[in-house]
Amino acid sequence: IPTITLNGIIAYNIVQGPIDMEQFLKFLKEQMPFTNPYPGPHSILIMDNCCIHHGEGICHLVE
Repeated sequence: IPTITLNGIIAYNIVQGPIDMEQFLKFLKEQMPFTNPYPGPHSILIMDNCCIHHGEGICHLVE
């Protein structure tokens, strides 16, 4: 799982096998301190429509 900005990759997590919602939420919690309110730098989070991106904990964290 990478965290990519306009300046390049700032963090990543390599795991064996598929990522589940719990692992993704843990990774997001570790990355949120590096984000800023919009319209500041690192203020936009882009995810695809993968089912692990729709968990209640994830939605609550990023809102």
